[in-house]
Amino acid sequence: MSRYIPFCALLLLLYSCATPQFDVYDLRCEYLTEPQGIDNPYSLEQMTNWDYSPRLSWKTNCKQTAYRITVALSEKDLKSGENLLWDSKIIQSAERFCFLPKDIMQSHTKYYWRVKIFTRSDCANATNTANTANAVITTNAVVINDTKIASSESKISNFSTGLLAQDWKGQFIKHPAAEPKQHIFFKKDFELSAGAVASLKHSPLFVYVASSGYHELYINGKRAGENVLSPAVSRLDKRVLYITYDISKYLKKGKNTLKVYYGAGWTLNNYFSYYGVKQGVLVQAYSANNFELHSDTTWLCAEGNSSNIGHFNFMDMGGELIDGRSKDDNLQWLAASKAELSQQPVLSAQMTDFSKVIEEIPAKEITEIADGKGGIIYRVDMGREFTGFIQAKFDKLHCGDTVIIQISMRGITRTDTARGVSTVQATDTVGDYIIEEQNQREIYIAGGNRDEIFCNRFNYFAGRYIHFRLKPAAGTEAKYDIAEPAAGTKTKRVPFIALKNIKGLVISSAPEYTAKFTSSNSLYNAVFEMDKYTFQMNHTEGVTTDCPNRERLGYGPEGAYQTAWGLALPCFNSAAYFVKNVRDWADVQRSNGFINNVAPQISDMYGCVLNGTAILNLAWEHYRIYGDKRILEMAFPIGEKWLAFLQKHVKDNMLTRYEKYGYFLGEWVSPGPVFEYGETDEALFNNNCTYLITMDYLLKMADVIKNIPTAKDISSIRSDLQKTRAALHKKYYNAEKGIYLNGDMVRTSWALYSGIVPDILKEQQENHLLDLLQKQGYLNIGSFGRFPFYKTVLNSDKYAETLGKILNKKDYPGYGYFIEKGCTTFPEMWEIDCPNSTLIHTSYTGISAFFIKYLAGINEYSCGCDTVIIEPHPISALQHCSAEVETPYGTIKSGWKRENDTVKYFHEVPFGVTAKVVIPDCVL
Repeated sequence: MSRYIPFCALLLLLYSCATPQFDVYDLRCEYLTEPQGIDNPYSLEQMTNWDYSPRLSWKTNCKQTAYRITVALSEKDLKSGENLLWDSKIIQSAERFCFLPKDIMQSHTKYYWRVKIFTRSDCANATNTANTANAVITTNAVVINDTKIASSESKISNFSTGLLAQDWKGQFIKHPAAEPKQHIFFKKDFELSAGAVASLKHSPLFVYVASSGYHELYINGKRAGENVLSPAVSRLDKRVLYITYDISKYLKKGKNTLKVYYGAGWTLNNYFSYYGVKQGVLVQAYSANNFELHSDTTWLCAEGNSSNIGHFNFMDMGGELIDGRSKDDNLQWLAASKAELSQQPVLSAQMTDFSKVIEEIPAKEITEIADGKGGIIYRVDMGREFTGFIQAKFDKLHCGDTVIIQISMRGITRTDTARGVSTVQATDTVGDYIIEEQNQREIYIAGGNRDEIFCNRFNYFAGRYIHFRLKPAAGTEAKYDIAEPAAGTKTKRVPFIALKNIKGLVISSAPEYTAKFTSSNSLYNAVFEMDKYTFQMNHTEGVTTDCPNRERLGYGPEGAYQTAWGLALPCFNSAAYFVKNVRDWADVQRSNGFINNVAPQISDMYGCVLNGTAILNLAWEHYRIYGDKRILEMAFPIGEKWLAFLQKHVKDNMLTRYEKYGYFLGEWVSPGPVFEYGETDEALFNNNCTYLITMDYLLKMADVIKNIPTAKDISSIRSDLQKTRAALHKKYYNAEKGIYLNGDMVRTSWALYSGIVPDILKEQQENHLLDLLQKQGYLNIGSFGRFPFYKTVLNSDKYAETLGKILNKKDYPGYGYFIEKGCTTFPEMWEIDCPNSTLIHTSYTGISAFFIKYLAGINEYSCGCDTVIIEPHPISALQHCSAEVETPYGTIKSGWKRENDTVKYFHEVPFGVTAKVVIPDCVL
């Protein structure tokens, strides 16, 4: 095949900058846009002083040769350049970030900042030879060493700081008598003078709310913020996150009322502590004019009209009960009690994206189902699987009528089960239908008012089908048309729920989506979009979970490897999230070095070395994209202790099973489905390979961090790494067959990726893996084997055509099979109808890497992405493809298209990025 390389590819389509006018954009503090209430996200302890320098960053569409940061305590001062808190002066650098000095930082303070960048006015061949001592700043340019340099100033951005440990003056409070499932109102009235209200225009009033459950904040009846299910989940017996609200715009002269509505959330569960987590709310308010308010026993509390159903446990995540008979003006207010938390948690600012409603979807179809008992259930198809809330308006209910709402993933009938389709622990049957609700159930008790509305508040569900069943209050049965029609009659039914009155509120805490991919293959495009959507639906409450309906746990294999490298990091603005996630993994480490199998929860269930090593993998992949060493410095000591734990179980240079903590799993949900436990050689092989990459990560991190650990420690790790590689090769390599252990895709991928294979055998093993793919014709990998498999095959040209054909198939097992079967998210297993296979799961997320990194060829090359490698693979199944990926320097674009017997390539990189473009037989 001939290939035509247009001249523009040689120039990499650098952004045009023929005039001095250019943009400075995407200003961020600690990877977030104008965050409020920050503290140190890299610290495991609560801050007692501001020994911490926040990171500011920005992007520009032209070549930057220098920058200047200015910071002030007001917009007015920043604009005028007077009373500046800090002036970096002109810094000769192409870096798009800087760290603020520690000595200007203080608690509960709002900072305003902007950046001015400089570039050669001709935007070509700019050099960094200027000396700030010889710089003269003018209105639109700077003259450095007699060279005129164009400049551009950003818009003003801001952030505010959170609280030190000693700034919290209040107490955690609770209702003195309410049941744990009950939702609670807390309130406090306070007075403000006209002068105090006027001062808020220049000095905001911040309210900081920490809660072990969820909360919503209201001021004078108006809700502050649009976030839901807040705060994000943390290890509640060790760390509680707080959220900062600027409530200035809600305040008025005279009496003001601050109200917090609280829901139990994860405190109902024991996944955070073997002794349970106590409920409580902590509130602190500050403004610069010395106004303070904090939670204590002078606050009032009352039971709200809603409560949890279920226990936030496996197969029992439950739902909510809302009693429409209870009104806010009839609440029984009592004095709040001090909450005696069993352990005093660290209070940390939530510095990751909030859970929020990202979309509203209308109901698609409503069906009447005879319940087999003479009654009717209305089954609503929402059109797709989603995670979130349901909002339903009911027509003409009577006081005391009860509506039961059940949610399920699939529309299954008894006919389906007769044909062998299994169910996911179905908990209810309705006539010929099966409701796989998994105890996802909502209840609404009517108040007898017009157009009553049910909507979730402090619990969510995941599914597609919503079932509504009415249980009339005593004496009202005859007022409803809810009976099954008599045989042979045609009755026009008037249901109590109408299709137009139902909508789904889709919720996610996933960061902003920043990638694009399109191609001539509609199946590829659909799989790419489904990968994104599946991740969003499994990213709620600030953690990537296995599934949002059954468990909601942050397992390492599902959320930290292929999902992160192949999808979350290249396709979402995930920098802040993974800082939180790395700390979550640090929080679940035990004193003996063992890292629990999920984070931020704790669990002894389905464990393996992949779980504990997740912290190192995430920290390293984050560093590869953003070049921020702080995340390595946080993860490294945790990884050292984890390695020390593993090495207690090493015998003859190989890791042996540690039985106390989980099942020591091997591969999981490969086609079959395959489940490998610690009793098998396959599981032992996989865990040893992860033990190898654990040591490898620590060695790579030490090379970056430099000052830790000691040279002796590093030498020991390097020696152990080589010994284990040699021992595994000797034990598991069958020279006669030329395979490792059983020679399947998972074992071959692990052998290659973990470095077991000697150089002389690498090509043989790569060819063996290719042969497996061609003969089997499908991806014989599951959840745990994805990472080494894709890290191996997407690093070589030889697999391109074969992978392209496999991913273009629509039969079992494959991504096209999911779409052919009508899935709208990826399920847990290739076997969609296998018992206990949920239909929203992260088992197979991360396939976006094939489209972004392989077909379009956009890959990180150096830490921090100032150098990238672009290596597209124009497979025969496509006529064209293109992709976009956002980097710390801006957007990288890459694509190609066929024209007759040629392939044309086009690439675009932002200024500040060096691209190495690789195509067959040519390197640019």
